[in-house]
Amino acid sequence: MNKLVATLILPIAALALPTLAADAEARLVSTAQVENRPLSPKIMVIGSVHSRNNAELTTGVSGRLDWVQEAGTRVQAGDTVARLDKTRLELEHTEQQALIRREQINLTQLQRNFERLQQLSRSQSVSRNELDDASTALELAKSNLELARIKLDIIQDNINRTELKAPFAGIITNRLHQAGEDIGPAEAVVSLTDPEHLEIRLHAPLKHSRRVKVGDSLNIYHADGEFQASIRSLIPVSDVRSQTFEARLDLPGALDGSISVGELVSLALPIAPAQLTTLVPRDAIVLRSSGAFVFRINGDNKAERLAVTLGDGAGDWIAVQGQLQAGDRVVIRGAETLQDGQLVRFAPEQQQLAKGTS
Repeated sequence: MNKLVATLILPIAALALPTLAADAEARLVSTAQVENRPLSPKIMVIGSVHSRNNAELTTGVSGRLDWVQEAGTRVQAGDTVARLDKTRLELEHTEQQALIRREQINLTQLQRNFERLQQLSRSQSVSRNELDDASTALELAKSNLELARIKLDIIQDNINRTELKAPFAGIITNRLHQAGEDIGPAEAVVSLTDPEHLEIRLHAPLKHSRRVKVGDSLNIYHADGEFQASIRSLIPVSDVRSQTFEARLDLPGALDGSISVGELVSLALPIAPAQLTTLVPRDAIVLRSSGAFVFRINGDNKAERLAVTLGDGAGDWIAVQGQLQAGDRVVIRGAETLQDGQLVRFAPEQQQLAKGTS
């Protein structure tokens, strides 16, 4: 009985061996479809990272510096970054208060004199000219008192300015004057930069300024990778020498802390209208010393090696020229060790796709 079973099993096993061998030779791959999409030709330009808030702070009053914040110190909006000696201004403030009291006394006296003359005028004991002169003197006294109070407010404002405060949060990047120095009202004391709210500024050939507009997204290439940024403003004017225009782009919030003021980045700037272009995922490209190529899967589930010429990038996709059409399947995982003409098998999640396109 055992011999009969063995006799039946051996031929069946022999028939199954070619199938098992074929499955073992088939390489496991993942694929994606080739797409045709509009894409603009681009040139690479250099941009730089700037702070949207950067200022050299002045006090607006003259005086001797008592204290200046150290460079490199982080400050919050409203923090004091420098302090002037305010002794002279406080003396002026006291003097002006005394002048106001004197003007008030003078005004009170003129008011009483005017009221007395008004009563006498009813009995025609004073002339009309005398009453008019008293009224004019009273109005002038009121005006002098008002001017004195305004000057007191000016002095108080100058006293407040002796405490130089940060208008926004940031880092003191430079201390332009030291304690003990006398400064004028327009002399910068410290430089303050906001390292959190950043933007990218680029200067590109003026002839390409019409190819971009506010709101467009550009691909940015940085040491940490690639990202996109939107154009916030355009300055499409230039001078005779530079012949460049300026664009300013908002830096994505996700990059906070990974990029610093002053860093250089590369930007892909469109230079022509969009054209229908063949695109494949970047992962499909295999680079060798002989050039670039991709593996296309044919109807027999075999890999065909096709040479391609690379074009402009569009995020995770790249333009290619070669014998590819929209809808073709190209290998994006497992291509590095794949051979031309080799049988492939697909990842489980792509089995249905393979059946539908074969």
